[in-house]
Amino acid sequence: MSEEHKTPPAEEATGKKGLISGLVKLWTKVQAVLFTVMPVMIGVVLIVLIVREINQDSIEVAPIQVPARLAETGLTAEVVALRLLDQIAAAERVVTSERVVRPHVELIGQKPDFTVPIAGISLRALADIARNLFGIAPRRVSGEIILDDNKLKLRLRLAGQGQIADIGGFALNEVDALLAAGAPEVWRVIFPKLYAWHLAQTLGVETEVRERLTRMLLLDGLDADAQRTVRALIGRSFLRSGRGQDAYVIFSALVANNPNDGGFVYGRGRAQFLLGRLEAAMEDYARARQLDPAAFWIHTGIAQVIRERGDYAKALEEIEKGLASRPDDPTGLTEKGEIMLRLGRSQEALKLVQDALVYDPYSPAAHLLLGRLRLAQYDGRGALEAMTEATRRAPTSMDAHMGLAEALLSIGRTAEAEASLNKVLSFGPLPTRLEGKIVRMRSAFKEIGDPAN
Repeated sequence: MSEEHKTPPAEEATGKKGLISGLVKLWTKVQAVLFTVMPVMIGVVLIVLIVREINQDSIEVAPIQVPARLAETGLTAEVVALRLLDQIAAAERVVTSERVVRPHVELIGQKPDFTVPIAGISLRALADIARNLFGIAPRRVSGEIILDDNKLKLRLRLAGQGQIADIGGFALNEVDALLAAGAPEVWRVIFPKLYAWHLAQTLGVETEVRERLTRMLLLDGLDADAQRTVRALIGRSFLRSGRGQDAYVIFSALVANNPNDGGFVYGRGRAQFLLGRLEAAMEDYARARQLDPAAFWIHTGIAQVIRERGDYAKALEEIEKGLASRPDDPTGLTEKGEIMLRLGRSQEALKLVQDALVYDPYSPAAHLLLGRLRLAQYDGRGALEAMTEATRRAPTSMDAHMGLAEALLSIGRTAEAEASLNKVLSFGPLPTRLEGKIVRMRSAFKEIGDPAN
């Protein structure tokens, strides 16, 4: 390089000093950000998280106080709180299981979360401090188990609500059963819609279902959304009991106020079917399908109408469409069993109804079908057992008591059969679909004669 192009030593030193000076200034600014701005940002993030925790829809299960006799066995207050949390979750799973599609769709995303507090400093603990500072009432379940005449009793309270459960009569070794009985009462106050579905799914006797749901409407101060759910479940119970007119009144009112709810329209269609209005039922099913194209259960309703018209092959094709989407649907399995019975394929029908009862052991329709299958196999005793169970599950079902009369008649208990038939007539106006059966039963009684004479 030529001499004229070399950088003088003085200028080179000055440039290095300027670079170092610039780096020092940059680091000073970075330090200013780190030690002033960053703490502010961290504080803002922490405040946001605490506010979010305060507003989060969660409920704390506090330690449940227990008698010393239980604590000595390891069932401490904290352990019992965890077990109560397990039972609360179990009560939810009964309702929102995958095979019970309607409540799963209706309730998802609405229910609160439950937690058990952790000792020490945590985000939840900070949120609790903030709630106390601002006078925000915590959502906390607390309570105790006490000994009452050598029996366990559970009392639960919800902050801001007072006592929500008072359940007793359990033996010392039945702690989990006691907690299982108390857990749904938490849902009754926190999330009435889920509690209503719990009643509908677990009580097992339809008259009790309607009684408890009606009590909710009258006493629990439900909002409009929860009222709709409870009324629909009362209508569902009437459908399961074969009470078409009662179900029709309820679902017609629900459709009038909620014309775009496919579930309500479908319920009205089911009621129309029970009343023998097949065309009207099909119109409702078509409308329900428009509103809810993914509702596989509509295939069951359509298959029932087609089966009632006598086209069993087409009915079988229709029900297969629904079961292709949900092979464990108990209502669909029961309907397919009904079709198989009419096709003379009783062994296949028996397998279907047995599967249906695995998924819904309380189903009056499945027990009734099982009774009809036993009659077809000339098993009068088996038929009587199944029909008795059907009447127990649906005490006001005309179909179930009609089936019971048939079973009693098949084993020669004519007087009891006639009494069961008279009970059918005491329930109100007879639907047209049962008129022919009544006539045939009356003829059978005349042929046999009254043993009392």
